[in-house]
Amino acid sequence: MRESVPLYHQLKAELLDEIESGRWQPNQLLPSEPELARKFSVSRTTVRLAIGDLVASGYVIRKQGRGTFVAQRTASHASRLYGFAEDLRRRHPDVDIDVLRLSVDPCPANVAVHLQRQTGSPVIVIHRLAKLGQRPVFSERSYLTPPYHTDSAEVEKMKDLFDHIYGFFERNGVRVGLGTQSIRAAVADAEDSRILGATLGEPVLVIVRTTQDESGSPIEFSQVRYLGALYEYEVNLTREP
Repeated sequence: MRESVPLYHQLKAELLDEIESGRWQPNQLLPSEPELARKFSVSRTTVRLAIGDLVASGYVIRKQGRGTFVAQRTASHASRLYGFAEDLRRRHPDVDIDVLRLSVDPCPANVAVHLQRQTGSPVIVIHRLAKLGQRPVFSERSYLTPPYHTDSAEVEKMKDLFDHIYGFFERNGVRVGLGTQSIRAAVADAEDSRILGATLGEPVLVIVRTTQDESGSPIEFSQVRYLGALYEYEVNLTREP
């Protein structure tokens, strides 16, 4: 296993591969902790942490007195996950994305909580501006968990790759899984005025999103600020019989 990656994350990826490949079927009993520890040459504590993450992500379930089983996963009714720029391009193909800042910085404490990383560990920081013609639409600040093999020294030379953040992950072998986000109203501050051309106090919408890979590990934490007058949110609703 790779020394630069926490052992339980590596083991979780190995176990997830067993599930997604079909080698472990829904409702199948997983090997015991001692068996998994021997098979993968890790400690039982590492096994327990990896299994705990898979339980939290819904891939396996624990049954008291019986063991851990592969979950019977059902189709989700969640909205399809798109990157912010990707979603805007679906509706406006002529959108321009400007990368205002790209760097590798120590992870701030408030972001580390969402990315489940140590404060001060390296993260890729991206600040982007989306425009339709010359009109700014949104400003996005994202913090990314660097893919395992990414050379941090080379990141700042790769601005063109961050035109599409999820595409960057996928090109580097990271499969984007799911995201959770919240939307709230706010008023434009000095930075909104400078970057978006908003009037101080003008309504803006703030979207905060955490994205996970297919194993449930957080890979992106983003905050996007939209001009309120340019944002429309549509949800399809159905009534259960």
